[in-house]
Amino acid sequence: GRRCNAWSYVLIPEAQPGQFTVDHGGGPGANREEIQVVDSDYTRFALTLSRRYTGSLTVVRVSLLGRNWMLPPGTIDKFICLGRTQGLSENNIAFPDLA
Repeated sequence: GRRCNAWSYVLIPEAQPGQFTVDHGGGPGANREEIQVVDSDYTRFALTLSRRYTGSLTVVRVSLLGRNWMLPPGTIDKFICLGRTQGLSENNIAFPDLA
């Protein structure tokens, strides 16, 4: 059946609305992560862009977070478009298996 993954971390608001840094609970030298809320209707979905800095490597993650499986029309297209603007290809985009 359908399954949801759950995780938690602390988002620390930045000066600009929709911008956050992530507190993973690490000590000195812990990886830094920034999250930007790109689009959201505040009740059904959020489209986010994350950059995690690990040494000389930057990990980019585009996430589409939903409160249920039914998303507003066009939301998945926005997700794919944001991924492409970050240099991701179709092979880099994954959706959960709903079968």
